[in-house]
Amino acid sequence: MESSVKLTKKPKRTFSVAWLSDVRYKSWIREVPSDNTLYYCTICDKSFSCGSTHISRHAESAHHKNNSNKNCSSDDDSFLEKKSRRSIFQQKWLDRAEFKSWLREVPHDPSLFFCLMCDKSAAGGLSQIIRHSKSKAHINKNKTNSIEVSQSNNNSQSNDDTQATHNRATQTELLSSFEERKKSAEIRFAAFIADKNIPHQNAKEILSFFRHVGEDPNVLKAMSMGRTKCKNIITNVLCPIETERVVNKIQNTKFTIFINETSDNEKWMTFLVRYVDPDTLDIRSQLVKLIDIDAKDSNAEKLFLAFKCEMWKLQILFLNIVALSCDSASTMTGKHLLFKEKLEEECPHLLTFSCPCYATMLAVHAACNEIPIACEEFITKIGDYINCSPKCSSVFSEFCEYFQENNNRLSRLNDTRWRSHYLCVKKLLESWDTIKHFLNQISVNEKTRAEECLLSMMDNIELKAYFLFLEYTLNFFNKFNTFFQALDTRIHILQPKSLNFLLQICQNFLKEKHLKPFSKNVVFSLQENQKDLHQITLGLECEKYLQKLMEHGHEDEVETIRKNCLKFYVTAAENIRKTLPVDNVFLSKLQVFKPSLHLFDNDRETSFADVSFVAQTIGGFDEDGLKKEWIVLSSDFTTNEKQSLSKLNFDNMWKKILRSSYPNNMAKYPNLINILNAIRSLPNSNSDPKTMVSIVYDLTSKKRNKLSAASVNAICVFKSALKARGETSMNMTIEEKHLSLMSSDKLYASATKETTLCETAL
Repeated sequence: MESSVKLTKKPKRTFSVAWLSDVRYKSWIREVPSDNTLYYCTICDKSFSCGSTHISRHAESAHHKNNSNKNCSSDDDSFLEKKSRRSIFQQKWLDRAEFKSWLREVPHDPSLFFCLMCDKSAAGGLSQIIRHSKSKAHINKNKTNSIEVSQSNNNSQSNDDTQATHNRATQTELLSSFEERKKSAEIRFAAFIADKNIPHQNAKEILSFFRHVGEDPNVLKAMSMGRTKCKNIITNVLCPIETERVVNKIQNTKFTIFINETSDNEKWMTFLVRYVDPDTLDIRSQLVKLIDIDAKDSNAEKLFLAFKCEMWKLQILFLNIVALSCDSASTMTGKHLLFKEKLEEECPHLLTFSCPCYATMLAVHAACNEIPIACEEFITKIGDYINCSPKCSSVFSEFCEYFQENNNRLSRLNDTRWRSHYLCVKKLLESWDTIKHFLNQISVNEKTRAEECLLSMMDNIELKAYFLFLEYTLNFFNKFNTFFQALDTRIHILQPKSLNFLLQICQNFLKEKHLKPFSKNVVFSLQENQKDLHQITLGLECEKYLQKLMEHGHEDEVETIRKNCLKFYVTAAENIRKTLPVDNVFLSKLQVFKPSLHLFDNDRETSFADVSFVAQTIGGFDEDGLKKEWIVLSSDFTTNEKQSLSKLNFDNMWKKILRSSYPNNMAKYPNLINILNAIRSLPNSNSDPKTMVSIVYDLTSKKRNKLSAASVNAICVFKSALKARGETSMNMTIEEKHLSLMSSDKLYASATKETTLCETAL
């Protein structure tokens, strides 16, 4: 008898998460994200249907065991080579007419493809996709779906036209080509950049970020971010972790502090440190805290109290501070030395360094006062005139193109950055003839007083001579400044470099007898110590120009020019000797750590006297242990090894030496590590806090005036930490600490005020 009961199809088994922890399967089984009826075997590189009997049978199969043995016996290189031979899904396959109605990409596995008709995924490339499209199962599914679509179309005749139009539009959008979708996305991205006023140079980095996050589309869809959450992640997650990292380092090693102030309405003091990472022996220059200061009451005592409060809160020992580097404001290192004196009460061995770049700025400014003021007036006025309007700048650019000049823009003179003087002078001389033609043409067409005034200044034959002289002399200052703005250690050659810089200036105007040997105590202003006026070196181009003036009968003007240039040299030399450490004994002793001395010097006892002087000046070192290590240091390396080490720069050489260890992994030179870490932490210049101040100015602009003090500090600390490690937001490591702080109670915790508590404790 025929049964009236309709047989139902047995439901498919689905993937069980418990298999991932089952000791029999967990090493090779993986979930297929797009199909929960399949599992993926990493050993066989293939997907299979789920089912406990299927999995156990597959695990015991000869094919699986053979693949497992091959993988175990092969090395990593062959495994990676095999892995690299897997077919990767190509987006262009989605545009092929025979595939586009049913072929889809598997988001998390580029070696798989997904068939909408068969509702399953499979591994393989183009050949496997073609073979699948010709399989009986796929063809039968395709026919079944076609009949269902046809019946659905017949039954939907009664639907309204709006719904039909919507369906056709949706279908068209789904079947649009990959290229069209890509171009549409690029247009929207560019529109977003324009709408939000984002700098164009950041577009590539933003796109890379979204590609990185978009590797997991489910994460991207689940993300949420608003103004408050973004601010709190920076303030309560990123900043505390970076602060903790740097504090943990400087609690156990010596470091230099950089103290600098902003001068806007809201006053900030940078607490920035330079130290050597004890783990990697790399130099770090990093912001610990951006301290918010009361602008109405910011004397030296208040500044020091704020600094001391932060040291107390972070539990950092004052004895770890080896040096102070700060600006020359009156409250910091000026006439009364208030901040320095208060810090010396806590740090008896404190070293104080003024920025050598700032010292050269003072010297060159004083020397430039000996040059007629017309030079500075002209270079300021011509820069302002050309950049005063887009029309004027455009016309000047056309003149530059006509005269085939690459430099079609003149920089404005910057009073706070003396290097701009050299760059402005250099660009001005490169475009001298072009500027003259430009002004002549403008004066003919418009006839205004501004062009006539500038032209009359250019007609002054002395003006160009002074600019040619300044291009020659300012180059010495520029090179010295640039050299000491590097991160790598250069403090050990600051004293000889300063002395050599003074010699370079003196060679232009002092008599030979004071140069060989060089007498740095000579009175520069005495005429008897100076060369004859016509023997003073003013630079090759300037000398050629003065020779032409002499040929045209301008002897008096040439003599005046030479006298003023001599005054420039004398003033520059006097200020260099006064502001740079040409006589600093401590800095001169640091040369003992140069490779020519510490590697090749055989008189170790004599050279150790300089090492001992440095150790006693800094304080806190075991001199007996230091002497033993210094004596044996040279004999621990062969001649070839010494030659190889001497070719490295100062930091890399000492890093390689100090990483030497005994077979039990104990350091060979623990005392040398301590003293070299202290020396390498000494500052080259004050450029890092200046850069941080610029970042603060950018953050606290008029368009971002709602940022709280905590937010400004957090952003600056985080940016400084990334720069110190050479990382970006893309390659930084997200640790368990970061994730633990993302809970609601910690992320949205309100900040507590500790100022009163700190002041009470102090």
